[in-house]
Amino acid sequence: MVTNLPAKSKALWAKAMLEKDPKIKLELLKQFYSSFPKHKSTEKLEMQLKRQMRSLEDEIERRKKKHAKVVNIWGIKKEADLQLGIIGKLNETIGYFNKVTKMQVDFFETFARPIVGTMKADSILLQTILCPFDSQIGENKQKKIGNLLSNTDLLMIILPESGHLEYLIDVINWLSQYNITITLLKKDVKIETTGTGGIRVVGKSRFCSENEIKQFLYEYKIMNGIIKVSEETTLEDIESTIFGQVSKPGIILYRNSKQEIDVRSNYKNISLVPLESDKHDLLKIILDTLGLIRVYTKRRDTEVAEHPILVKKGAPVIEAAKIIHKELAENFLYAKLIRAKEEIKVGKYFILNDGDIIEVRSK
Repeated sequence: MVTNLPAKSKALWAKAMLEKDPKIKLELLKQFYSSFPKHKSTEKLEMQLKRQMRSLEDEIERRKKKHAKVVNIWGIKKEADLQLGIIGKLNETIGYFNKVTKMQVDFFETFARPIVGTMKADSILLQTILCPFDSQIGENKQKKIGNLLSNTDLLMIILPESGHLEYLIDVINWLSQYNITITLLKKDVKIETTGTGGIRVVGKSRFCSENEIKQFLYEYKIMNGIIKVSEETTLEDIESTIFGQVSKPGIILYRNSKQEIDVRSNYKNISLVPLESDKHDLLKIILDTLGLIRVYTKRRDTEVAEHPILVKKGAPVIEAAKIIHKELAENFLYAKLIRAKEEIKVGKYFILNDGDIIEVRSK
């Protein structure tokens, strides 16, 4: 349900979001927090606000120490096609991580530094981050691990042998502390503010009309921008996005049929995969969940590249050309496409399929 905040509170939020100075922003968020009545529908917002305020306090402290040289080993740069976060009980997560990355990480290493490896599946490189969620991990260390999740493309949650539903609930609650929700349905919301042009709604929801969406944004003083919605988007999803919530696609790794049935009974339309799945099957689920396909490239009179590029399902040829090289897309003439061993000549808007091979010709 939406929070039904007073107009004064919405105005304070809009003012806080425009503020660049962290000290002033923090003060405005404190005013915002004090301005609305607390009830069941504001519980998630309260938690998100407390986290945002703690983050601002940390930023203010860092600025105070800006002259001191500090190396942040807990900042991880994306260095592969996709970045995955593996969540689970400590020992079980270490075991799975070692299996898929072929590393030999021990129990004590996880307390000293972030553990990052690479899983290779069908020529796709998956940067894999060890993100255990376990009572054995201290609060400060668990907080650092939680901060690693913000840049990941997808979360993989390993169910424990017992208490699997309780553990899944605990993980979901833990993620909410970092303004992260696991995407169970395709109801992603993206809001891009612009200087002019009014509100433009891209997509259609079966739960709220375009006019309702626009009016809702106006209440938060968002007068110009592009909002992308899907069939399952609700006003609650839009409000959560306004308050900084990030949706992450998630995959549940289950051990047996009972766990699969239990999870499906409680969470509809969620991606599940057996824990013992091989890398090929796992990659298929990952790409399906992210809505991505593989496209292989080749140059004239050369072999097909071993490493494919990843594009959104339903993308046209020109999108792949942009990834290969900006100038190639700008000077696009046509492309030779090989699909199921048949070669055809296609234009820039021809829709790609998984496994297609393209050779782009330019001016």
